[in-house]
Amino acid sequence: MMRAVAAIVGALFALPAMADTAWITNQSSGDVSVVDLIASKVIATIPVGGQPAGIVAAPNGKAVYVVSPGDKSISEIDPASLKVSRRLVLEGGPLGIAISPDSRTLYVADWFEARLFVIDTKTFRVTGKIPTGESPSGVAVTPDGKAVVTADRDSDQISIINLEAGDTKQIKTGERPFGITIDAKGERAYTADVGSNTVTVIDLATNKVVGSVPTGERPYAVGLAKGKGFATDQYGDTVTAFDLKTLKVIETIDVGEYPEGIATTFDGTSLIIANWFSNTISVLDATTLEVVTEIDVGDGPRAFGNFLTRD
Repeated sequence: MMRAVAAIVGALFALPAMADTAWITNQSSGDVSVVDLIASKVIATIPVGGQPAGIVAAPNGKAVYVVSPGDKSISEIDPASLKVSRRLVLEGGPLGIAISPDSRTLYVADWFEARLFVIDTKTFRVTGKIPTGESPSGVAVTPDGKAVVTADRDSDQISIINLEAGDTKQIKTGERPFGITIDAKGERAYTADVGSNTVTVIDLATNKVVGSVPTGERPYAVGLAKGKGFATDQYGDTVTAFDLKTLKVIETIDVGEYPEGIATTFDGTSLIIANWFSNTISVLDATTLEVVTEIDVGDGPRAFGNFLTRD
């Protein structure tokens, strides 16, 4: 009897700490693949249309929001029903998207008009527009919800928007920053600079660049886990891993073809990478720096944003 109990307990502790779900925007097939990361398989495919790219999961777990640049829309997906519950059509060129920690406000980058749309998630209406630099792409919100940061690709800068004071500061980065990530403490921002093949590291307390990391060719986005940064190198079919303290490159890791979106699992043990040309996602162990599995998804996965939910 005791051996049986011990075996059950051991099996339970062998399971991953978090059962995450990945929501992968597939630009070419116009849908979202819902991936059970424990079972390593797609459990649903949700049509959204409009060549979806940007995505963000609400922290409260009640919605996933998808940006479709092709028809300038945002689709709200209900994770319970796995269906689109609401749809909002915008102007300009919506692309990157982020959400406030309280899940009440969406921030959507308008690539064409150099601004952010501010959207109330309750009414699903635009409540404001905030100027940014040229061609804003990636968007991130600080953990305290007091600031929004955009990667302004064609201005070679980020815009730090103080929501309480109502002012904006611009900081120069590498060439053509695209993806942007803020660490869990809200201390540093990391941009993937597609033009200079670098990651720029910005101290958000001093609003100064503290370092730059060389990457593979055309880095797209940055993930953080286990004291390391991970940049997806589109043209290299690789991920560049670097130490967050020293900013030294640790290793270059082969993944799928044309990697783009990247997100860290909630238990912090793995990175999920969307491979646009391979039609797969790679699961990368943050400790061993090895790809442990690849999972087939839809056609043209991009997953630009925070695309994981916790079950």
